[in-house]
Parts: sequence; structure tokens; C-alpha cells
Amino acid sequence: MSKCDDAIADVYSYLDREVNWYRTWQIRRHLGDCDGCEKAFTFEQRLKIVIRERLHEEVPPEFLTRLRQALETDR
Repeated sequence: MSKCDDAIADVYSYLDREVNWYRTWQIRRHLGDCDGCEKAFTFEQRLKIVIRERLHEEVPPEFLTRLRQALETDR
């Protein structure tokens, strides 16, 4: 695999801050040196923001109560 393949493969983990400090450093360094990957990263970053903002739904309190009750009876 190339460095680009590695960086793109980890882009979601990187965006979710699920990679360790060393992998974060590697990805940032690669993004700084590679315009193609930086553009792909920027697209994915913006897409994640749009999805989070536009697909936000309020969960009815009654549902949360029923869910908590169901989880407690499963224990």
C-alpha cells in the first residue's frame, strides 16, 4: 500500500480522533505534503459536518425511557 492509501484508509478514524498521537502525526504530515489527499480529507471533513448538522433528529423522551427500561431488564 502507498502512503496515500494508508492515509485515506485512516481518514475517518483520524476525523473521529480514534488514532494514537503517532498515527495522527503521520497523517498530518502526509496531508501537508500531498495535495490530493489533503483535498480528499477536506471533502470528508466537510461531509461529516454537513451530515451531523442536517441529519440531527430529536429523540422523544418516551423512547429514551422505554430504552432505558429495556436495557435494565436485560441485565
